[in-house]
Amino acid sequence: GLWSTRGLRPQGRAAQMQSTFVGSVKPFSAQRVSVARPTRVATVIENRVALRFQRFGRKKLPFYRLVAIESKDRRDGRPLEYLGWYDPLKKETNLNAPAIKQWLQNGAQPSDTVKNLLKKAFVIEPDAPKVQVPKVQV
Repeated sequence: GLWSTRGLRPQGRAAQMQSTFVGSVKPFSAQRVSVARPTRVATVIENRVALRFQRFGRKKLPFYRLVAIESKDRRDGRPLEYLGWYDPLKKETNLNAPAIKQWLQNGAQPSDTVKNLLKKAFVIEPDAPKVQVPKVQV
């Protein structure tokens, strides 16, 4: 190899290269060089507030809390506000409807599952039922 095992001194070609560099290399001196850079436009990406479930309970026995939380926070992160709970096994819910409506007015986006639950609880307007007119055969 290029390096000896004793003392880690270069051998052969590496030794010749090192000796040539030592005298000709100037020590590094830092100089401040100003380079004209294009001004960067500050793009601020706003987090949005999401209304979603946090899972509690244990394996095979789910229990959910409805929370208002930053959309980029993890599922079980610290919420901005607790808005109620949902027990899918007993089909029970307890919702703080005025607070939920306030969050929705301020632009919070509910997840699909939360949106379906709020429609069932009439916190938000349910979709108009689709009326199918039977075709009359003549």
